[in-house]
Amino acid sequence: MKPRLATILACSLALMSARPLAAFDVNSLQLHLHLAALTSAEPPAIVEEHLVLSVQGDYRFVGAAFSFEDWRTVHAFERNRSGVWVLAIPLPYGDPMTCAYRLQLDGLWVSDPSNPERARDAATGALVSVLRFPGRPRTVLGVWDPVDGRTATFWFEGEPGQRVTVAGSFNGWDPFIHELQEVAPGKYRLDLELGPGEHYYVFMYRGERVPDPLNGRLLYGRDGRVVSAITVSAP
Repeated sequence: MKPRLATILACSLALMSARPLAAFDVNSLQLHLHLAALTSAEPPAIVEEHLVLSVQGDYRFVGAAFSFEDWRTVHAFERNRSGVWVLAIPLPYGDPMTCAYRLQLDGLWVSDPSNPERARDAATGALVSVLRFPGRPRTVLGVWDPVDGRTATFWFEGEPGQRVTVAGSFNGWDPFIHELQEVAPGKYRLDLELGPGEHYYVFMYRGERVPDPLNGRLLYGRDGRVVSAITVSAP
C-alpha cells in the first residue's frame, strides 16, 4: 500500500473511532435529528411520543431504569457525535402517570442531575428523579397487548359502512375469516386471540391490501409486498 493512501486510511479510521456514526435505533427522522443535535445534557423532553433523557460526562456506560417497568430493565444510552449520552424510549400507553427513574453511571445509581424534580423512594429511601407522563391512547399504534397478554386488538379507520377484514400469517392470509366491527362511524375494531410469537398481517379494505397505517413495524413479505408485524409475548 502506498504511504499516502495508508496515511489517509489511518486518519479516516481515527476519525470514525472518535466520532461514531450514532445511528440511533428510532423510526422518526425528527427524533433522530433531535438526539444527534444535542450538544449538552438537557432536562427530560418528550419528542415524537418518546421520552428523551440526556447525560454529559466521561462515562463508559450510562443507563436508566423506570418505576413503571418495576425497575426490571436498564435501558442503555448511546453517545452522539457531540459526546452526549442520549436515550429515547416510547411513552407508555394508558392514562397520565407520575413516573420515577434513576440513572446508572458506570455502575453507580444516581438521580438525574438535569431534572430538578426528585423524591425519596418509599421502599428503599433512595433519591429518585420524577417526571409526569401524558396519557397515550392505546389505539395510536393500531395494535396493543391487552391485560391477558394474548389478545391483539386491530383498529382501522376509513369510510363508514365498509367491510374491513384482516388477513395474516395467523389465518393463512384468508381475506374473509376475520372481519372488523364498525364500533363508530368509520372506526373498525377486532379483538383476536393470537399465540405467542411474531405475526404478519394486512387489512383488506375496498378490495385492496392495506398495511396497518397505525403500526410503525413494516416488513416485506415473501411476495415482496409490504406487511405489518406484531409480536405477542409468551404468557
